[in-house]
Amino acid sequence: MRRSGATTFFAVLSVTLLLYITFLNSPTPRFSLGNSAVDKVYSNYSAWHECLKKNISTYEGNPDGLWGNLWRGIKLCEVIPEMKGLFIGDYPNSDETKRHIVPKMDLPSVIITLGIGHDTGAEQKLIKGLTHGSEFFGADPMHEINEDLYTKLPGKYFPFAVGEAAGLADASVLINTTYVTKTVVTVDIIYFLKQLVKRSFIDDIWIDGEGAEYGLFDHFFNGGRFDQNDITICQFNIEIHGPDMLQKKLFHDFIFRLLNDKRYAIYRPVQGHHMRLFMLNFANEECVYKYIL
Repeated sequence: MRRSGATTFFAVLSVTLLLYITFLNSPTPRFSLGNSAVDKVYSNYSAWHECLKKNISTYEGNPDGLWGNLWRGIKLCEVIPEMKGLFIGDYPNSDETKRHIVPKMDLPSVIITLGIGHDTGAEQKLIKGLTHGSEFFGADPMHEINEDLYTKLPGKYFPFAVGEAAGLADASVLINTTYVTKTVVTVDIIYFLKQLVKRSFIDDIWIDGEGAEYGLFDHFFNGGRFDQNDITICQFNIEIHGPDMLQKKLFHDFIFRLLNDKRYAIYRPVQGHHMRLFMLNFANEECVYKYIL
């Protein structure tokens, strides 16, 4: 009997050790159901996603229709019960309003402005509500006025445009009170964030690139250039400048790809000749803990 008991004991011990070793060597899931922040907001995001998909699917394959009607779907879906816990703040400047959710925890933020446009009214309002140690980085190729305004925030100013690639590009820039087309130096956005700003976790990026935004669309996709370079964007404001037919197609593909990726939710549309949108990341643990839960 003693021999049989010992044999059973060692057999159970062997199986236990084998299971433990198998557990250690198995790949760790990205998110553990019930424990991750992303899981906790999954039903909220899913409700928003289904709402917008239902309201704009009729425009899939119709760039003109989507451009003229996307705002209606966003307006309907941003007020569903599952979205009512979000506190999206308004930060107006002289001609538009930026959106931002301040952190739910006492943590500093990194804010990027691409296209200052002689106006830091929104940044001045936002900085008052952020934790000490928050950082502002702004780029605009016209240093007159912009440099003085941005450094007074205080923020770090860069005297060039930021876009999809480095080089020279024709851009619409503000000189005095008029927008004119001028050849400017452009820096690749990945180089800008990784090598100059030296930050990979961006709380909010405000994009007003006077047309350069079209080249940045695919950076936000799952597996896009931000993902490839381990850059996280929690929130972003983007102004889509009055598109031609090709640009309407790019915008159409951008919106439906975002829906397919299930990372960002879209809010606060302002529709005119241009379109302004605010987007929030529901698929990153840190973003969700900091801004949604």
